[in-house]
Amino acid sequence: MNEVIDVQAEIIDQLQSLLASVPEFGAEVREDSVAGVMDVEDQTLPDQLIILQEGDTVEQERMPGNVKEEWTINIVAMSRRRGSAPALRSARLAIKQVLKGIKGGLNVPGLISVSFPASAARLPEPGRRWAFRVVPITFSYVQQL
Repeated sequence: MNEVIDVQAEIIDQLQSLLASVPEFGAEVREDSVAGVMDVEDQTLPDQLIILQEGDTVEQERMPGNVKEEWTINIVAMSRRRGSAPALRSARLAIKQVLKGIKGGLNVPGLISVSFPASAARLPEPGRRWAFRVVPITFSYVQQL
């Protein structure tokens, strides 16, 4: 029996490596919850970082031995620096530059393509320190079963 590659795990691993090169934000790239980071006053966190927050997985087509799926990950550039809007805009562009091409610069077996749905920025709410820019990315792939 052939070893089955977990496409989602491979995508996350490669995303973390690629996003580490995003200027000012890439020093800390991790899979986490944005709400969890915002709710905890962790002084050991850098002032700017990237969170990978998992979104929906949608089954597109089921075939014998595999399934075609679409999976969205929210790439979230976060900053607790004052006046962070320009840095967050720059992070959005840098993320797209790092993840360029039909497959977003990833080399994952079964990956078909990536797309970027609409992104949104959020400045800190009253009483909060974190501003962030959400850059969703959707992966289309075939997962062997």
